[in-house]
Amino acid sequence: MDNRNLQAGKPKPLLVYLVAIYSASLLIANILAGHMLLVIQWTVSAGILTFPVTYILASVLAEVYGYSWARRAAWISLALNALMAGLIQLSIVLPQPIWYDGTYFQAVVGNTWRIVLASLVAFTVGKFVNDKVFAHLKGDTADMKGFGFRAMASSIIGHIIDSTIFTLIAFAFIFEWRAVIEMIIISVCLKWGYEWIALPLTMYITRRVKAYEETGSIGDAIEA
Repeated sequence: MDNRNLQAGKPKPLLVYLVAIYSASLLIANILAGHMLLVIQWTVSAGILTFPVTYILASVLAEVYGYSWARRAAWISLALNALMAGLIQLSIVLPQPIWYDGTYFQAVVGNTWRIVLASLVAFTVGKFVNDKVFAHLKGDTADMKGFGFRAMASSIIGHIIDSTIFTLIAFAFIFEWRAVIEMIIISVCLKWGYEWIALPLTMYITRRVKAYEETGSIGDAIEA
């Protein structure tokens, strides 16, 4: 089956599952983003923990299902994140029982709106650039020839834009500027470094998803 048929066809069950996992991973990332981790001697947001999942799924969506479905998954994820932030803020301002102390809840997720705003802007711009570069490099290629190059080339540009915008909006004037700049640099390095390590796994999963969508056979996908 031509790859363009996958892009133009109706959503299949596997695609729905992949988009659901992708969206859930980004929701989790925005909850974790307010927590800081120490990597050796550098500070990094805990939101990076979901990156191994979101990166592989983003690559699968772009390579197998095409630019249009990659963008749809991105918009679905952004809408769900905005909904989450809105409901969290609504729950904070609504009346609460006298016996209930919502201070801890507000302390933990009260700044989620800023994290989500940072995520919305950074993800929209970074993902758009990443997908555009990936789609341009892919062209009309129906197979996975050159997948590794276009995945790595497009992602480094996307990471720099995404990490810079997100960190500045989410943490500027909250942390010291030295820490903010450090977070940007370390985030980009960790993400791109992981991509190099995980590239064989990413190609393996992408190849099998593509085989399954083209043949509809799990056996053929495993043997691909």
